[in-house]
Amino acid sequence: MPSMMTPLSVQFTLEQRDWLDARTRGGVLSRSSVIRLIVAEAMERDELASSPRKRQGQHGQR
Repeated sequence: MPSMMTPLSVQFTLEQRDWLDARTRGGVLSRSSVIRLIVAEAMERDELASSPRKRQGQHGQR
């Protein structure tokens, strides 16, 4: 299991909280778990989106 840092304090609007709660799969997941999944997915998308740019930069340096 990856090391975990101390909790972060964040504030959500009621609309954001409702959106988040709708993704807890009926309470199977905690809000924290959902937030971690969302962040992990965003990181993965960001990495995939930046990968072609990194390769282009490497090819341009030859």
